[in-house]
Amino acid sequence: MKLDAITLSQKLIQIPSYSGVNLQVIEFLADYLKNLGFSCDFLEYDGDNSYKVNNLHAVLNPNNSKKTLYFAGHTDVVNEGNKESWTHDPFAAKIIDGKLFGRGAADMKCAIACFVSAVEEFLSTNKKPDFGIGFLITNDEENDGVNGTKKVLEWMKESNKTISHCLVGEPTNPEKFGEMIKVGRRGSIGFTVKIIGKQGHVAYPENAINPITVLLNLLKILKDHKFDDGTKFFDATNLEITSITSQNLGGNVIPNEAGAAFNVRFNDIHTSQSIIDLVEYACKKTVGFGAKYELIHRTSGESFLSKPALLAEITVNAVQKICGKKPVLSTTGGTSDARFIKDYAEVVEIGLINKTAHRIDEFSEVGEIEQLQKTYLEILKSF
Repeated sequence: MKLDAITLSQKLIQIPSYSGVNLQVIEFLADYLKNLGFSCDFLEYDGDNSYKVNNLHAVLNPNNSKKTLYFAGHTDVVNEGNKESWTHDPFAAKIIDGKLFGRGAADMKCAIACFVSAVEEFLSTNKKPDFGIGFLITNDEENDGVNGTKKVLEWMKESNKTISHCLVGEPTNPEKFGEMIKVGRRGSIGFTVKIIGKQGHVAYPENAINPITVLLNLLKILKDHKFDDGTKFFDATNLEITSITSQNLGGNVIPNEAGAAFNVRFNDIHTSQSIIDLVEYACKKTVGFGAKYELIHRTSGESFLSKPALLAEITVNAVQKICGKKPVLSTTGGTSDARFIKDYAEVVEIGLINKTAHRIDEFSEVGEIEQLQKTYLEILKSF
């Protein structure tokens, strides 16, 4: 049974699906795509110090073309938190005053629904397109990202599954649909640092080493450091402190340990290793006089720019036709699975508005969901 983009969006939102394994949402999409003639593979991965994840690969390639347009997206959503804080049930997918409410409405179940709907409409008048169409759907983008898209891409390469171009449906627009598409992303590294001092009495600081003082000095140096001024396609590199902790041993005790977490979003002037080296250097130079430090880091992805080519041009033209305005090519925002895909294909990210993503009362405008579906359809027609 054919479902429009809005109804499909509602059905996907009504299936709560968090990072890891969720058979219901993957099977729903697979059943729908099989009815359109797609060949589907269920791919489940675990290990590498992460949890088990199920993924869906689907492809329709009647002429075995080397030119294949994939749509990549994720069905996992962030936790909704306290449901009582929501005006509308996060999984009811209600439409109120032209807005579709629900967890995943912006990020990014509506985008998945739009692409499925656009493909169905396209195939109704193009029974045997001269290019392949594929879906790469993971249930692990909002969390570790270890056993999802990255491993599916490796499997595709080993299985000779061609992916030449790829659209990612992440929410890319700040205020209105059609403002912005992404052709790259900044890199991201998360750091945790622990300073080990020497516990003592606050009245006798000469007999102690206060780790909080050392930590604050280090964080000020790192926060005040100017990494760069940005580049043509990238904002300036930025460091944000996300937490500070210490032992609470009483109001008259200097603690033995203190720690902090911070994140660096970096542009293509840097590599993850150059950022790590800089932070390590700051630690060595700042932590002295008997104190010690422990530094842990995790790189979510390197910065990258997918050089705008065929798909970017088609996408810009499609947005202009549907919305009457030319979108900006941008690299702002957080990381996405495009960081893995760019090693295999030209990748362009285009989706809905990111303003309500991850928030209480997340929503997308019904009219903009319909515009996104039309844009995807236009891309398919031009591809």
